[in-house]
Amino acid sequence: MASAGPRDVEEEGRHSLSTEVVRGAILLRCNSLLRGHSSVRIEIIDLLLHALNEEITPVIPLRGSVSASGDLSPLSYIGGLIEGSPDIYVRVKENGKARVMTARAALQQVHISPLSLNAKEGLSIVNGTAVSAAAASLVLYDSHNLAILSQVLTAMATEALLGTVDNYHEFISQCRPHPGQTEVARNICSCLRGSRLSQETDVNKLGLVQDRYALRTAPQWIGPQLEDILSADRQITTELNSSTDNPLIDDSRGRFHHGGNFQAASVTSAMEKVRGALSMLGKILLGQCNELINPFLNGGLPPNLCADDPSLSFAVKGLDLHMTAYYSEMAYLTNSVASHVQTAEMGNQSVNSLALISARYTGQSVQLLSMMCAAHLYVLCQALDLRALSLDFFAAAKAEARDIYEEIFIPDEELSASHFENVWLQIESTWLNTAQQDLGNRCEKVAGQSSAYLMNERIMRPTIPSFSFCSSIKLWKERLSCLLCDLYNHTRAGFTESPSTPSYLGAVTRSTYEFVRHNLAVPFHRGVSDHPTISGNSANGESKKTIGFHVTRIYVAVKNGDLMKPTKPILRPQ
Repeated sequence: MASAGPRDVEEEGRHSLSTEVVRGAILLRCNSLLRGHSSVRIEIIDLLLHALNEEITPVIPLRGSVSASGDLSPLSYIGGLIEGSPDIYVRVKENGKARVMTARAALQQVHISPLSLNAKEGLSIVNGTAVSAAAASLVLYDSHNLAILSQVLTAMATEALLGTVDNYHEFISQCRPHPGQTEVARNICSCLRGSRLSQETDVNKLGLVQDRYALRTAPQWIGPQLEDILSADRQITTELNSSTDNPLIDDSRGRFHHGGNFQAASVTSAMEKVRGALSMLGKILLGQCNELINPFLNGGLPPNLCADDPSLSFAVKGLDLHMTAYYSEMAYLTNSVASHVQTAEMGNQSVNSLALISARYTGQSVQLLSMMCAAHLYVLCQALDLRALSLDFFAAAKAEARDIYEEIFIPDEELSASHFENVWLQIESTWLNTAQQDLGNRCEKVAGQSSAYLMNERIMRPTIPSFSFCSSIKLWKERLSCLLCDLYNHTRAGFTESPSTPSYLGAVTRSTYEFVRHNLAVPFHRGVSDHPTISGNSANGESKKTIGFHVTRIYVAVKNGDLMKPTKPILRPQ
């Protein structure tokens, strides 16, 4: 890499460390050298800080460090920058774009005089953990954000699946007072405050008695990951504020100390924990997503969360595959790096930390979990919209079905008006259990089941049903089927124009939903009609976009931290 020309320098990130990591390494090296244990001139530090301010960044190979006697090879490129080497290349930011040139040319361009390294200074520059620690600190920052976002997504999943807030009751954590578990339960409760979808357990509720594990055990699953990430945070914070070269100078006693502060095992330990934590977070998000997409588990939402007929539309099926692919790769990356240590430097480095390798792999895990969060958030917003749509539909359909019921049955006094509540419960139950059917078939099925229920109820009475009652049952079936079909189409059309979803959500989940829908302009997916084809724009004149386009937009907001803005309320002291 050192002898390559500008045209030979590979695109950043493929074979060279990112600019952010290298700039972080330079800053950390300066911080360490300023502690006065390394015997370097202040001019060295001034030059590096000047180069940072001028946005001059050495091109450092991605690989080649075992992080034992520090990150020797990567840090040598920073040494080459100090010397103004004509054979070391740097990136210089000009007008928002990076241009590659030699270190000598870059320093000349900004009128910085290179320095020759005196005794001990060369060793002080290259012998340290700055590169590993810089990479780890950037990874750790993103991991904190993803840990918070995972809790918000879990709250949204609780609402989309009509789960109970009692999963996160403080009493449960008081009985098992792990700090991480307690914090997660408190955070999710905070997200759900004011929700109309996730409420306290209804003892009279039929069906699933308790939520499945991806919701019910979220505090117990996510909590330990917070504890590991916080432990890693303490390790990295100590590393960032340490002297990590060798030998170290004790000026007060006039002694040289030959030790091993360059051994970056603390960084490795932190990154192994964080990578494992990210994998655990990814697993619970995958479980929630699978439950949301499956019509036999999601409590009445259509398969693949399609808004139109499921026989023709597959909506988020592709994201289901993506989630599994992302998690499978992340699970592979979770394998220990530290267990692959090999002897180096002719046996002198019989143990070496591999910290930079571990930090790089953890960075890949961050990227994969960010992709999972983006895909899952898209799925959640679609699920919440469909849940709100179904509740709007039920509210309208119940009132009109009651009118039809009273018109048909009450005059003959074959059935009582109060009996309609039981009839409606049966209608609602059948509707939720037929989500995998197309709308027409679904309405006919619901009407048929309702008619059978009414007939069975009437037969159980001591008197024989009249002939007119049998005719009334037939009329009820026909009118109910038409009502449900027409009203659902009407409600869906109105919902598409003006979704009612925010009115059902908790404080933080609503903010997150609205950020996706309004700030990121990611719309409710209406089905096949939203598929971009050569025909061009949608009915409202807007350009049609693929689901992948919208998920990418969410991913960018995850990576740049914009999606953390709606989560701020849960970060405030309770």
